[in-house]
Amino acid sequence: MKSLTVLSFILILFTACPKVINQSSNKLGEVIKISLNQLIQIESEKISLLFTNIQEGRCPSETNCIQAGKAKISMDFAIEDAVSTISLSAKGLCEDEAGKCGSNTNAQGYNIKLLYLYPYPSEVNNGKRDYQAKLIITK
Repeated sequence: MKSLTVLSFILILFTACPKVINQSSNKLGEVIKISLNQLIQIESEKISLLFTNIQEGRCPSETNCIQAGKAKISMDFAIEDAVSTISLSAKGLCEDEAGKCGSNTNAQGYNIKLLYLYPYPSEVNNGKRDYQAKLIITK
């Protein structure tokens, strides 16, 4: 029984850890896609970005809402050991993937722009947790 408990703990520990994407594929000034609970790095700038949380409040596409709403996401933005928590938002009833739907913020001398947040809520994917943010980081 003790070994089963230890094995369960190890399994939970490894599934709760953020997944790191290949560092060489992420570059400053290029579009980056990051999933919820995923850690990406831009090695040339010593940047690490972890998508930590989402609060979905956008109006689903097949419904009539009084307000469009918005989704808010939180990320930990780090350069070496200096970590900043940043928040970005995505407008509801907006499906432009080029950046009109997302906000931007500054952290540690960098601009982080949310281009789009996938998936857009609908009756079909209501409750789906496979969120992915499309963003760009510039200096």
